[in-house]
Amino acid sequence: MARRGSSKVRTGCFTCKIRKVKCDETRPNCRRCSGTGRKCDGYPPKRQGEYSWPELLDSKPTTLGLTNGTSSEEARGLDFFRRVVAPAFSGHSSSYFWTQLVAQIGQQEPAVHHAVVAISSMYEQMSITHHSSLESPRARFAIGQYNLALKELSSHVKDESTVVLVCILFMCIETLQENKQAAIAHCRHGITILNRCNGGSAWVRAHLLPIFTRLSIFPFFFGASVENFPSLGDLASDIPKSFTTLDESCFALDSLVSRSIRLIRSVDSYRLKVTNAAFIPASLYEEQSSVDSSLEAWQERFSSFRLKNPPSHDLVGSYLILEMKYLVSKIWLKSSFECSEMVYDRHLDKFQQLVNLAQQILPWETKRSKVTSKPKFVFEMGYLPLLYFAVIKCRDLRIRLIALYSMKAICVHRESLWDADLLYVLGRRVIEIEHGINLETTSFEGSPDLESQLPLDEMRIRDSVVTNDIRIRQDERGQSVSLRKVCFLVWSPGDGVDLMDEWVAIDPGCPLDLIYEETNAAPWAYLSRMISPSPT
Repeated sequence: MARRGSSKVRTGCFTCKIRKVKCDETRPNCRRCSGTGRKCDGYPPKRQGEYSWPELLDSKPTTLGLTNGTSSEEARGLDFFRRVVAPAFSGHSSSYFWTQLVAQIGQQEPAVHHAVVAISSMYEQMSITHHSSLESPRARFAIGQYNLALKELSSHVKDESTVVLVCILFMCIETLQENKQAAIAHCRHGITILNRCNGGSAWVRAHLLPIFTRLSIFPFFFGASVENFPSLGDLASDIPKSFTTLDESCFALDSLVSRSIRLIRSVDSYRLKVTNAAFIPASLYEEQSSVDSSLEAWQERFSSFRLKNPPSHDLVGSYLILEMKYLVSKIWLKSSFECSEMVYDRHLDKFQQLVNLAQQILPWETKRSKVTSKPKFVFEMGYLPLLYFAVIKCRDLRIRLIALYSMKAICVHRESLWDADLLYVLGRRVIEIEHGINLETTSFEGSPDLESQLPLDEMRIRDSVVTNDIRIRQDERGQSVSLRKVCFLVWSPGDGVDLMDEWVAIDPGCPLDLIYEETNAAPWAYLSRMISPSPT
């Protein structure tokens, strides 16, 4: 027991502790010992949770996160993460974060260790059932690991850089469970910390800031607004005079996409005539012009980069998805201030370019899936929301049908919080409403007018909101079908918009060719002949 009036020596080298004197804690040997001719016996290892960011990065794990206290079930989850989850989560972005950085930090940081095990178990559960059920033993184990990670973070982790990394892992856990608001809350927390510490250390700016830049986009599709979600502000990347790496060009574009979506959401109330469009602040027009000019600069410099650095086979998708992001950002940004949906007709050439890129991706993804199976889930945005944008905003029937086909052909089941089955049926229903057709029965053969005619503005859907209302019914084959209530925002003869509610059937995991094969519908045969994927 420490003497009264003094404090117990808790830090310092072993020699100074034995002598009960204050150690100056110089490493590797303290000066107090060296200066008196004594041998410094070194320092006890730090407790997990007390490591600084540089110390964590200096660790060189040989096996992901295995420690003496790792249970056999945790070890199994870590192995599955290393072999299956980390490569899948990398998607079209740099694999360093998931395959290396997380492993390094998880070696010493229990919060990261338990979060990784939770992610691995949830992903494995999804691979089996296509959804994140909480009823299985594996799912309950995952929740237990998540709770341990939360406990470790709140009680031991002091380094803000580590907290930022853990925010990404917690976002992933909540996204796997489809907990939209919790995922957004973790994203908000991480960005708030980054803003507070001005981006953090060089390592954080190099490897975590680009991830948060990409992740800052999805909240605006799931309820976040510019009023309640922080901007990356000055932390976003500028456009350099030239790109030297693919990661550099990706970070620059994602910064522009993030700015674009914030601006687009800022003018939603004007576009939908909730607020008088005559009062759009001049600052928003200035931001539109600034982002548009920066997008042009990005495209010019990326084209130069691609000429000098053509993609290897493994990077074809990474190059093409950047071009798709650019096109969608360009179209949406230029159209966002207009109340009429007819504005999108000015960009049919860009929509055509978008589906051409998807056709280039199709054979590449087909070849890749023969080597490694397509994942059920990717953590970040992929092709899905980009193609869905073409389906709902391009009113050329041929182009939007190709985009609809491509959603099923090249997209994974879940991209972040976007669900491929849900977006497919929503997109299909939008096409049917706007063109006044039924895709199961309409014949396109000998009907050139149907393909060439663009729907009138009053036929066009302004927006849609997917509610949480669900019904289950039996179809004619006796199988259960899930129905989701969707509110379509449609044209109103007066100012503003009207709401049109529909119950939309969701058929999980049913590929497009099976849908048309079972219904013997003419559009599929017509569309198959119309599509001829370009070589990579």
